[in-house]
Amino acid sequence: MFAFLALAMLAQAPVPAPPPAIAQPPVLPQPDEPPPEGEQAPEVVPPLPVATLPPATHELFERIKRRVAQVRIIERRSGTKSSIGSAFFVSADGHAVTNYHVVSDLVFHPEDYTAELVRDGQEPVPVKLVDVDVVHDLAVVRLGQPVSDFFALLDKPPPQGTRLFAMGNPQDLGTTIVEGTYNGLVQDALYDRVHFSGAINPGMSGGPTLTGEGRVVGINVATMGNQVGFLVPVDHARALLTRALAVKAEDTGSEALLATVRTQLLDHQQRITERLLATPLPQQSLGPYRVPGRWLPFLKCWGDTPHDPETPYTVTNYQCSSEDDLYLSSQHRTGVVAYNHQHVSSTKLGALRFSALSSAFFGSDPPSVEATREDVTNFRCHSEFVRSGALTLRAGLCLRAYKKFPGLYDLVLRAATLPSAGQGVDTSFTLAGFSPENARKLARHYLEGLAWTK
Repeated sequence: MFAFLALAMLAQAPVPAPPPAIAQPPVLPQPDEPPPEGEQAPEVVPPLPVATLPPATHELFERIKRRVAQVRIIERRSGTKSSIGSAFFVSADGHAVTNYHVVSDLVFHPEDYTAELVRDGQEPVPVKLVDVDVVHDLAVVRLGQPVSDFFALLDKPPPQGTRLFAMGNPQDLGTTIVEGTYNGLVQDALYDRVHFSGAINPGMSGGPTLTGEGRVVGINVATMGNQVGFLVPVDHARALLTRALAVKAEDTGSEALLATVRTQLLDHQQRITERLLATPLPQQSLGPYRVPGRWLPFLKCWGDTPHDPETPYTVTNYQCSSEDDLYLSSQHRTGVVAYNHQHVSSTKLGALRFSALSSAFFGSDPPSVEATREDVTNFRCHSEFVRSGALTLRAGLCLRAYKKFPGLYDLVLRAATLPSAGQGVDTSFTLAGFSPENARKLARHYLEGLAWTK
């Protein structure tokens, strides 16, 4: 419609008069003549030699496509695919890198699942899971045969803005290559991630993102859509590969892999605990109270006060959380630090009704970290009244244990001020995947951040 109208208007428009003829063309200096006095000669930039130009995408794809494979997780009883991902070869001995979340079923349920790789135009080949890095979402699998073509890993990050190429098997459509841009590490993130401006789609997880020379920069791991993708930096893949090359065959069973995951989680929570305890806890104003604010840069904080004229009280929320977590299985997440404050006030409710309202807020369940009965025990809780400066707090601390990773727990701390003059504050603090000692230390430190400012 619009194209037709535009063409119609063009057809009806009067023909413009031709420009006046130039009586005499301007005189241009000859190539060997000097420029006019007072002017500089234009800089002549020679074209780039052909050898230094980046390769055409199709040429790069044809050269390296056999180094990329599809990972298939096979359910043993039916013999069919239960999930898919991508991987890429990194050694002549048949080692390939992928994401941990692609192969996690082999760690938790090796009796139910197996894995195979499918290379371009070839039959599926069984692979064995060799080693994992659960913190950085990486794994190494190995073919039972050598390969002749594999990737080199980049030694250092490229400059920001470098043209990159992501490869993988999106939506089970076959090996695909996608162009994008390197944008450096994500700032203020708990877990190292590279921001990649390009389309990373389901099924490409575990595939490589590389330079035009074919060197791997990162491993596809996640996407937010709209050309916003994320990569695991290649340094972590290099470290994992170094370990995997030294792993003995007897250390690749399910029990050994679960022990590896447990050790990595314990080390990780210790590092987070030390960072938090070494940082003074900032305070945020909330009504006449001061509450824990943004503790470290990896925590993102938000505030809001919903407005409902029908409600006889006002609630102001302030919450902070680590936006990333650690994937253990499709139904179990860990590595979370989160807290939420609610300032409740009312000029319409009497003392008894407001006290009942405050108790209802305190008794509500905070958002819990995803897990199942197979993963964790029930929460065991303890409540008491505690002092934080001039404040008396009603506090409840709950812990639940990880069944497959002894020594790791989830913690939920609830605390509330005693209602006073039609207002009060309640707070919740959630940790996932911490030792009970570290969880209690952090809970005590957190409560010290609550204060009365009136």
